[in-house]
Amino acid sequence: MPVFAHSSDGVRIAYERDGIGPPLILLHGGQMSRQSWHDAGYVDRLNQEFEVVTIDLRGNGESDKPVRPQDYHVDRHCDDILAVADACGIGRFALWGFSLGGNIGRYLAAQSSRVISLIMIGATFGLGASGEFRRLTIEFCHHWTHILKNQAAGVLDIGSLSQQDQELLKTGNVPLIVSQASGILGWGDIQPKDVRCPTLWIAGSGNKPAMDGIEEYDAKLKGSKVRVQVIEGLNHSQEFSEVDKALPIMLSFTKAEGWSLSDY
Repeated sequence: MPVFAHSSDGVRIAYERDGIGPPLILLHGGQMSRQSWHDAGYVDRLNQEFEVVTIDLRGNGESDKPVRPQDYHVDRHCDDILAVADACGIGRFALWGFSLGGNIGRYLAAQSSRVISLIMIGATFGLGASGEFRRLTIEFCHHWTHILKNQAAGVLDIGSLSQQDQELLKTGNVPLIVSQASGILGWGDIQPKDVRCPTLWIAGSGNKPAMDGIEEYDAKLKGSKVRVQVIEGLNHSQEFSEVDKALPIMLSFTKAEGWSLSDY
């Protein structure tokens, strides 16, 4: 069962704690929840050595789901993570994030010295949304903002929508998804030199956006605290699901980065 922390804007953030040891906070990917870390087997493998804290990012799982784009600015997410750490009595912690969670994690690692080390899985540097992902996000928001406006005005012809759009509209989740997508478009630029702590950037060789990012930022990694680990044969979802391939790399890095009794 989750416990709830209250973020600086009053939003409730659901989280769970498992195990005893150095604190490790896990951030899930988009359209996932804290349960994803349990289902994939991470928590059971980690809680013998770490105090594992899994969080439902705002708008996901059992956390509150506000529906304004400003509620999904990355600073709000960073405040949420620190609110959970405070509620747990945790000072400094290691942070692992997959996809959206890795995207958010690099901002916190650039802002706060409380992050001892970061593992960023399947994300990249730069803006919160860049390249093809940014283009698709802008198109999605424009498309659905128009539909929602017509729906609110009572002039929406449901039959004019594609079957896929009709099904998504029926879920009632569109305002939330649009708010989340609009929010990420306002996230600023984070470069490798900006992160304050040792950072491991993990990508599967089959994750083209991440691999393109590694190529783009190769020169900028020099002199930064970021190092890269490519796992051959994995696509984006497998970066998370193939625990036997990913976890040993992640554990080795985290354990090597300065854990001592003074750190937590």
